[in-house]
Amino acid sequence: MGIIIDLKNAIRKSIYTLDKKMNFNFEEIKRAKYPFVFFYIPNYQIIEPQDSTRFAQLNLNCVLEYASEENPDNADLWAYEKTFRLATKNFEFLNTKIFAQNSVFNIVDGVLQMTFDLTLYVKEKDETELMKELQMTIKGA
Repeated sequence: MGIIIDLKNAIRKSIYTLDKKMNFNFEEIKRAKYPFVFFYIPNYQIIEPQDSTRFAQLNLNCVLEYASEENPDNADLWAYEKTFRLATKNFEFLNTKIFAQNSVFNIVDGVLQMTFDLTLYVKEKDETELMKELQMTIKGA
C-alpha cells in the first residue's frame, strides 16, 4: 500500500526536523546503529464507503520506538518522549496536517515506545478509461 510508505516518509521527515542525527528505521533492523528510531504499523483497518465517490476511512495503529544505546538509563529514554510528541503533533502528510491520537508511552525492553492512532481518509485513483465520444441515433415513434 503506497500510502503506508508516504506516511513513513512523513514521520521520518518530522523526526529529522527535530533530530537530524537520528537513525530512522522502517524495515527490520538487522544491526542496530544507536541511537535509532524504529517505526512500524502492527495493524490497520479500512472502512470502505458504500458510494465509490466517497473516501475510505483508514484507521492505523502505529508504534515509534527509540533506543539510545544498548543498556540505557530510563531517564535518557524518557527525555526523548518530548521529541516523539512534537514529531507526531501536526506533521505534514500528503498536503495536509495530521496528528497522533490516543498516544501511550512505555519503556519496553530498553526502548521508549510510543503507540498512537491515526485516522486518514483516502480515495483510490480510478484507473478506468473515460468514454470519449458516443455516436447515437434516436428514432422517433
